[in-house]
Amino acid sequence: MWLFVAYGGGHVKALLPVALQAQARGLARVVFVALTTAANLVREAGLPAYGFVDLIGPSDDQALKRGKQLIQTLSVQAAQRKESIAYLGLSYAELEADVGPQVAKAQYAQYGRQSFLPVRVLERAIRRWQPACVLTTNSPRAERAALLAARRLGVPSLCLVDLFGLWERDWLVRPDYADALCVLNPQVSADLAAAGRPASHIHVTGNPAFDHIHNSAVIAQGQALRLDVGWIAQRVLLYASSPEPRGVPGITGRGDPAWPRHVEERLIDAVHADPSLALWVRRHPSEAAADAIRGASHPRIRVSEGLLHPYLHACDEVVVTVSTVGVEANLAGCDVTQVRGSILDSLSPYLAMGIAKRELQLSEIGARLSQAAPIVASASHHTPGQAVSRVLAVAHSLSRGGGGS
Repeated sequence: MWLFVAYGGGHVKALLPVALQAQARGLARVVFVALTTAANLVREAGLPAYGFVDLIGPSDDQALKRGKQLIQTLSVQAAQRKESIAYLGLSYAELEADVGPQVAKAQYAQYGRQSFLPVRVLERAIRRWQPACVLTTNSPRAERAALLAARRLGVPSLCLVDLFGLWERDWLVRPDYADALCVLNPQVSADLAAAGRPASHIHVTGNPAFDHIHNSAVIAQGQALRLDVGWIAQRVLLYASSPEPRGVPGITGRGDPAWPRHVEERLIDAVHADPSLALWVRRHPSEAAADAIRGASHPRIRVSEGLLHPYLHACDEVVVTVSTVGVEANLAGCDVTQVRGSILDSLSPYLAMGIAKRELQLSEIGARLSQAAPIVASASHHTPGQAVSRVLAVAHSLSRGGGGS
């Protein structure tokens, strides 16, 4: 049995194809701990989805009471209420046990859920399901905790590094952090090896979430989307929003949670002012739905619905702050514009990486979006198509006792 652990967004999209193929090929029975918005995607794909609510023990009454208090502070609930209570309560209880009540209170006030690292909760999952291998991405909190728990309990583990591993570099280069790293391209592999990770632990697999970007059916779906809305003469933009945290451990400064909406408002104003532009707004799964935009029914402003990749083939330019959609858009052949001003800017220097063609400040959106992005050569970061099979091969080797550290 293989245990998968993933949050929503790009994390579950990277791991879910691996889980589905592992089961379809008879390599392993799959258990998927699917957190926040990942749960619905996993269930829709036909796999059972578990969560923190399935890891509650008889001594967790106080933790759940705390979870009921903390859930009241969430502006958006990205999971079912019982799951959110369990996730918040169990994670906070472990934080409090690790650092004491006063420090825990201060850390949660400053960083919110970013302060969680529920290793002992994930140990419960490993003890319950007794996996031959644990697979996660490089997301912090529960995914990172799963890798640490696997190490403590002597279970082989694989970390799928979805992009460039900049934020997580300090963990990833430790030789005892996961038995194998699966990375996007040779450059990421070389960077991690240069920083101290043994090269034998690193496998260039690509990201399974990107495998079907150039699928002919996906391209056709994108072309149909554009035809359906009649945006033939316009330059079509897609804004891929991503949440902005107030604070992040290890990063100085304060983030503004309203930042994604400020960018969105400027883009909408730009489209109102310029009939040659059209816009799809795509909010992150953990953000509030864009009901007001949908309700306004502007003929050149729509909310994107459903799978991302067809929309990448239905637009000319993708606007991001720090969303990983910028990388996917680059792979699909779209122009990418990055709006700077996020607390996470240092983790996604897309212009320097050759992913974005230009950077804008918030104040520049109205004037400069009316001009097409400059024509510059884009860097190639990944060749889609075979990542699932490569990751499966690494996991299969680990679960049989081969490879790793």
